[in-house]
Amino acid sequence: MENKKTFGAYLCRRRKELGLTQREFAEKLYVTESAVSKWERGLSYPDVTILRSICAVLEISEHELLTASEDVEARRVEQLAGKYLRLMRNVRWGQYIFYGLIALCCLIGNLASRHTLSWFWIVLSSEFLGASLTLTPVLVERKKGLWTLGTFTAALELLLLVCCLYTGGDWFIVALMGTLLALSTVFLPFVLREIELPPALSERKTSLYLLIETALLLLLLAACAWHSQGGWFAMAAMGSVFGLSLFFTPVVLYQAPLPEVLQSCKLSLYLGIETVLLLLLLGVGCLWSGGDWFAVAALGTLLGLTIVLLPICLRQLPLPEPYRRHKALLYLTAESALLLLLLAACSLHSGGGYFLRPALPLALFGLALPWGLLGILRYLPVGRWYRAALALFFAAGYWSISIGVIDRIVSWSGGIIMDGIHGFGFAFDFGDWSDVQIVGENVCAIIAFSLAGLGALCLLGSILWRRRGFISRGE
Repeated sequence: MENKKTFGAYLCRRRKELGLTQREFAEKLYVTESAVSKWERGLSYPDVTILRSICAVLEISEHELLTASEDVEARRVEQLAGKYLRLMRNVRWGQYIFYGLIALCCLIGNLASRHTLSWFWIVLSSEFLGASLTLTPVLVERKKGLWTLGTFTAALELLLLVCCLYTGGDWFIVALMGTLLALSTVFLPFVLREIELPPALSERKTSLYLLIETALLLLLLAACAWHSQGGWFAMAAMGSVFGLSLFFTPVVLYQAPLPEVLQSCKLSLYLGIETVLLLLLLGVGCLWSGGDWFAVAALGTLLGLTIVLLPICLRQLPLPEPYRRHKALLYLTAESALLLLLLAACSLHSGGGYFLRPALPLALFGLALPWGLLGILRYLPVGRWYRAALALFFAAGYWSISIGVIDRIVSWSGGIIMDGIHGFGFAFDFGDWSDVQIVGENVCAIIAFSLAGLGALCLLGSILWRRRGFISRGE
């Protein structure tokens, strides 16, 4: 009952504050005067369907009606909001007047001094630039920072265009792209965070940022090349793409939706992309310089890179089952083919015609060592100790005949051997170390004997190991 009295007293007080009689109040609510009287005397509550109408007539909120008290905090917030809106309206009109007076004074001054409009357009575009920073945040309600940045960028480009036209220059495109690149480098992460992107892009904002920056850099280079009338754009663009890709490609590959088969070999994919870009850079450089050295440079680069990187790629690539056990063979085959192609390219480029003699025989003899070692160590069907012994014996024999074979190949190709053709083996004399030639023979002999000795030790170790195994099984 006490609540009804409190509620009724609040209705009565609020009605009197508005200067309404019970009859006038009842007429506005389309109820009887006696119903209003019962409410105010605390005898009954109004029907719930007319609560909103009561709030509208008494100019109170539903919270104030239900609690039978004034919501001081809500009214304070409402008053502050009203003051803020009035302040913003005054700020807007103040800026309108301020910018308008400046524009009007400059318009009159330009007409009076030049009898035409010339530098006035620079002032007007400068005002747009200032207004983009001071007026835009007042005009928009949502995403103020995004709108301010957009209008500032547009106003800045407009000012550059007006200045370019006023000075009669042709540098606007360069200034436009340079400004966009600089602004996007700093503010594009904020823009990508604020705008709504498709789900496929919203999870890859870093990659999107890097790709946009790369595209803007290429456009800036194209604008500079066009402005300077130079033919260096292709070279500069490829150099920039290759340099940036060294750092950007890992990020893009990490976020890119790659097929399942490529997820486990991202490092190989990265190395492949960088190799292709490097070859493209060499090709563009060759065309730009007017040279014919691309084949030599490309094959030399591939040979150097594959020597170091091909084992990583062969380990990661999903090779067919028959080839997985022969990765060393694939590696050596690729290196041998690239070496022979490089020699052929060098011979063609120099016009020497030395590929068939002596380059090819010398290369094949040089490749005989790794191929022989691979065949012995990887495919010979004997024990490990035997394979190690045979490999060391093979290396010792190869070392012993290498000088003689090389001299004969050079002589067969028409070359001149200054100190005569060496025989197979070494003319060593460990008691004589006085002459440079005999010292070389002695050193080579020591190396060959050391390899043969190690092979003998491996063979002896294998025999002893087998005998120990037989004795243990017999026991």
